[in-house]
Amino acid sequence: MEYVIYCDESRHDANGGHRCMSIGGLWVPRSRRDEISHQLKKLRVELNLAGEMKWSKVSEKRLDAYKRVVDFFFDCDDLRYRGIVVEHSKLNDDKYHGGDRELGFYKFYYEMLEKWLLPNNRYLVLLDFKKNKGADRFGNLKRVLENKTRGTAWIDDLTVIDSHQSHLAQLADLLTGSISSAWCGLNAARPKGELARYIGDKRGATLRAEDKHPGFMKFNIFNIRLQ
Repeated sequence: MEYVIYCDESRHDANGGHRCMSIGGLWVPRSRRDEISHQLKKLRVELNLAGEMKWSKVSEKRLDAYKRVVDFFFDCDDLRYRGIVVEHSKLNDDKYHGGDRELGFYKFYYEMLEKWLLPNNRYLVLLDFKKNKGADRFGNLKRVLENKTRGTAWIDDLTVIDSHQSHLAQLADLLTGSISSAWCGLNAARPKGELARYIGDKRGATLRAEDKHPGFMKFNIFNIRLQ
């Protein structure tokens, strides 16, 4: 099969005072991408969710609409999501990444992606635009993934997009933001806390509960354990 993977990250700036960051990807069969995107667009029009849809915009006024978007994800059999959690306090960039925090960040992107690059499939990997200090970060990530999957799966391309132009990329933002917020500690009485609880209920386990294995499931969360 051919898949498109919409990727996003949340709270990845260690200087922002966040305890954890999350990196996630939304998997959709390429043959179904346009149809599912159109369905999501139609739902957003119905819900009057104008502008960019993202976790940071969850509010009391929009809570019910965002719950409907969450329902859309869980009701669509062809959409799957995987996210990883990384605790900032346990990062040791000097020891593992030559002091290059950005390099470490893309190594974690690799960890999120490679477990779900399954044999005999082709992948188009789309990352939200992020200005990097290092040259060719995206090209290097693509090459490392290709080396991992050589002879079994194929990375047709790995490139950046503007999430403003993609409903599915914005859905990836919403789910990834919910994970990092849950792990950083949410006020359950606030709209974001309520939505995170709702996502957990639909998932069948709180967003703080990680999965024991990275199997290709509906909604997978894995906490990267750093020494």
